[in-house]
Amino acid sequence: MKSTTVILDSRPISLTALRLIHSVAFVGLVSCLFTIAFTLAYPQFVQNMLVQWSPWFLGLFVVGIPHGALDHRVGLELGNKHSSTPAFVAGPGFYVAYLAAAGLVLAAWFAWPIAAFSGFLVIAAIHFGQGDLYWSHQFGLAARSGSVGYRALLLLTRALLPIALPFMAFPGELSGPTEHMVNGLFRHETFSIDPEAIGVGLYGLAAIVGLQIFWACWLARSGGIAIKQAAALDVFETLILVAMFGIVPPVLALGVYFNAWHSLRHLARLLLTTKFTRELVESGQWPAALGNLYKKTLPMTFGALLLMVIVACLVGRFEVSVASLGLLALVGLSMLTLPHVLVVTWMDERQGIWSSLPDPDQ
Repeated sequence: MKSTTVILDSRPISLTALRLIHSVAFVGLVSCLFTIAFTLAYPQFVQNMLVQWSPWFLGLFVVGIPHGALDHRVGLELGNKHSSTPAFVAGPGFYVAYLAAAGLVLAAWFAWPIAAFSGFLVIAAIHFGQGDLYWSHQFGLAARSGSVGYRALLLLTRALLPIALPFMAFPGELSGPTEHMVNGLFRHETFSIDPEAIGVGLYGLAAIVGLQIFWACWLARSGGIAIKQAAALDVFETLILVAMFGIVPPVLALGVYFNAWHSLRHLARLLLTTKFTRELVESGQWPAALGNLYKKTLPMTFGALLLMVIVACLVGRFEVSVASLGLLALVGLSMLTLPHVLVVTWMDERQGIWSSLPDPDQ
């Protein structure tokens, strides 16, 4: 008789829950493929600023902010009496540390806007890589191969594609918004993208992507059907992201990716991490699980919105336009990214994402 459970995070999970996770991945993949096809079919239409920013305005408050709004519960859900849980991820100290990290980022925007912008890109890249590494650890090659080196390379590849590739493929389109974010919202500082650095960067990124694809194929050669399927999934997703960020205008590409791919996947991770949603998911009560999840995220989501309003009042140097509002939202998002990345890093450690042992279920 076929088992009704599989292993996820070293714990049994029902096939019902697994189907939900696969559905989440499917939404991200289809959203990216549709965006690529739409861009190729209607290249002029996607140049409209309202079109480019629409995924941000539609998705940021539905999945974008909520995907990090359960950070205050992570320590309680993953901590246990047999191991220490840092104050940053559990207890009263969490809120102080979280707000302090966010305040530090905001202060950097006012004091050193270019450094703050650069730091935001680096931290966001690391976080995107983290998210895809976790997904590969569950469904791709990261755990099944047992190779820590491959995991590091996959994280690097998936970190660079959403952040570095758009700057290389669309330097003209990103230099304007970046300069407006740095100069228009804060204070005047010179910003430019070196054309020579773009060429060198493209060769370097191509080498990294090629090496990740080659390594995945190499690991698949000596593995069974499960490893071959996992390797194919990792390679397929990498190629989709190359096309996404190499063809689609960057603001639109990042909006679709951040909300439909990255944020949805993290929400799915939370559904299986928190006890009050995991049990509902495994019993097939997906709407109830999502409802409970969003109820728990409401305080932090409203707090994030309030934070963005405060940022807008403090900046006070922007024209009311689609682009300016979008850039202000990104500044607010950057404040939340640093503490969120620290929480997710702790989650990765607690859930054994960097364990060198292959998945025993394969």
